[in-house]
Amino acid sequence: MAEDSFLATNKKEMCGRDYFIYSEQELLQRYQISRHWPWPFRDEPLSLQKAYNHCPSQISNVLAVREGELGFYPMRWGLVPAWAKTVKDADKYSMINAKSEEISEKRSYQAAFRKRRCIVPVSGFYEWKREEKKKTPFAIHLENEPVMSLAAIWEHWVSSTDGEVVDSYSIVTLPADDSMKEIHHRMPLILKKEDEEKWLDPEIQNPKDLEEILKTSSPYNLRAFEISNLVNSPRNNSPEILENIFV
Repeated sequence: MAEDSFLATNKKEMCGRDYFIYSEQELLQRYQISRHWPWPFRDEPLSLQKAYNHCPSQISNVLAVREGELGFYPMRWGLVPAWAKTVKDADKYSMINAKSEEISEKRSYQAAFRKRRCIVPVSGFYEWKREEKKKTPFAIHLENEPVMSLAAIWEHWVSSTDGEVVDSYSIVTLPADDSMKEIHHRMPLILKKEDEEKWLDPEIQNPKDLEEILKTSSPYNLRAFEISNLVNSPRNNSPEILENIFV
């Protein structure tokens, strides 16, 4: 996607970029080693690569319950709903985010919200603060936490023409809280650790049982740092983007 077209999309969306620079040990410690889940954990090798500028249409390791097993599954960012004829058709609607206020009613998200909720582990996310004609990029992350759990929904799509299979997800967003509203009017839904099991449980399908989670803004202290304009281009994916955070 060209830089200009991507930023045009990102004006309306939140969250539109993220990054993950945690280690495999930090990821497993956060979700497997230190946790007791009601589901067996999937015993599969984890393919993990750092991403300093992760964009829609790219792949993430997403935590989900599938066929009774909890595990990390590679999924594409940008939901491809069951009714889409092609992946390109779905991309026209820019379904990288699902608003918490309409997720239980909107046709594109309704079934996934009820039956296929997941967690996208990230180190943080990016947002651009707009002041008149100036756009300043910020990296937002949790204080003293290497991994952030973003609430998401996922879909399993199979092409009716050639059998192509795509697993994809959309990040849930809500109105920004006090820690974010000076930068952007919306933010991703960051799950509390105690809410993660309920969010992942495919047996919980009544939207009313999830209402409190959908209203929860960040339960943690968020830190925001102005960063390099290198992040403006999806082509840039280097540690230099985050230099200011580590100074």
